[in-house]
Amino acid sequence: MHAALEFGGVAARCIRRLKGEGDTFLARPLAAALATVLSPLVTPMTWIVPVPTTRRAFRRRGYRVPELLIRRARAEPRPVLSVAATGIDQRGLGAREREENVRGTMRARRRGAGAEAVIVDDVVTTGATLDEASRVLEAAGFRIVAAVALAATPHRSGF
Repeated sequence: MHAALEFGGVAARCIRRLKGEGDTFLARPLAAALATVLSPLVTPMTWIVPVPTTRRAFRRRGYRVPELLIRRARAEPRPVLSVAATGIDQRGLGAREREENVRGTMRARRRGAGAEAVIVDDVVTTGATLDEASRVLEAAGFRIVAAVALAATPHRSGF
């Protein structure tokens, strides 16, 4: 897993403003950070697959954060994953609870036929969401070459 930033301090405040307050002007500098870890992993044949956003979050924000960041990082998102079921809000859940909460919440919209995929999320805490996305994509025939996040909590990021 590659993360551009540690989820803390200024980075965390900016991400919260982008996600919770609609401050989309922050997407450009945040995407520049994302591009530093995403760009080296992408070839013309690589599918850049964002973690899906729930309908509720999309209606509230009017945009999908991972897709917005990918586009601002000058890459093309391939929204292969969709939300199949909704778990509860992950904040406050432990690692095992998060894993159980996301199990079965995604589905692949198409088959991969061996295509390379890089999974992209905005924030990684325990990695449960990326693990589930990876599981679903692999079951659909994609070959996962990396998982990338804009930010990760210190215990996941290696900072």
